[in-house]
Amino acid sequence: MKRIHPLIFLATLIVITLGTLFFSPPFLPVTTPPPTATSTTSIKATYPPLAKMIGQLFMIGHWANQPVASTTDLLKAHHIGGVIIMSAPEDPLTISDWVTGWNNAVDSPLFVAIDQEGGPVSRLKQAPYATTSQRQITTPEQAYTIGLARGADLHNLGINLNFAPVLETANNPNSFLYERAFPAGSNRVALASALISGMATSHVAGVVKHFPGHADTPDDSHATLPEVSISRSELDIFTNNFRSLIKQNPPVAIMTAHVRYPLIDNQPATLSHFFLTDYLRDELDFAGVIITDDLIMQAIATTTPSDAAAVQAILAGADICLFAAEPEKVTAAIAAVQEAVIAGTINEARIRASYDRIIAAKETLQLEP
Repeated sequence: MKRIHPLIFLATLIVITLGTLFFSPPFLPVTTPPPTATSTTSIKATYPPLAKMIGQLFMIGHWANQPVASTTDLLKAHHIGGVIIMSAPEDPLTISDWVTGWNNAVDSPLFVAIDQEGGPVSRLKQAPYATTSQRQITTPEQAYTIGLARGADLHNLGINLNFAPVLETANNPNSFLYERAFPAGSNRVALASALISGMATSHVAGVVKHFPGHADTPDDSHATLPEVSISRSELDIFTNNFRSLIKQNPPVAIMTAHVRYPLIDNQPATLSHFFLTDYLRDELDFAGVIITDDLIMQAIATTTPSDAAAVQAILAGADICLFAAEPEKVTAAIAAVQEAVIAGTINEARIRASYDRIIAAKETLQLEP
């Protein structure tokens, strides 16, 4: 082996060292992590545009005699998050075609709801659909079996929300809700919980109604604004069924009551920050979705236009505003909510909070377009 002269070796070493210092790639990996993005930046990056979030906060009605395309157009135009089936077609299996078409037209999977309480409020009335009324249910075992069958009926049509059970106490035969409520003397909370569990096993979420409760009177909120003259100190007893159910088997969603409690708040519960946020959210610790009863009903409409009612309901704490009887009015309502956010009347964080709850519920139900 030929020996290298010491001077030549030293010169070579110097050249290699200088080359490493001056000719290495200029953009070497940084060993310290980059600064963490601010919370505002990271939050905004995870949310869709405002219009898409606001659209999720609305649900519209579809009637068998209206064009399916008109509902599709509203869903697409406003990014609406849900539909409620208000009447069934002659062949109920057609509903599954409606649902498929609507989901194909939107970016986010839809809540598809119905009022299938059983008894007098059954949109699916004919055999083989389960139409046993709540007043005929007397044991948790029976409630679970009916919930399981009813949930299967709805799930097979693409429906994932059932606006039931009714949790009010109605012992007066002349009561607006008498035929729709569980019988006197029954453990209403146990029956409601079992009915909800049965439907959930069939992949349908029960929506408990109507919080905080109608009086046991003939006053019908479709036609008038009922009142309940209880004090704040009496409220816990009046709402005990809801409080107990939230503790024992919290539902995915609760529907509000268009009822006024003048000794507590002059606003109907649907539009009351006290009832929806201070009481239902904060005191009763309900973390699910709050859905208004139909904002077109006379209990609201006689004093508050539906677009203004939507703004007030969201400010009160509602997550979804229901436009069932007159779905076309949703256009003005969505515009009013957008304007309220731009004006600062509704904080965008308030919209995001409802959007988060709605998306979380849809993920829990494993909804797919």
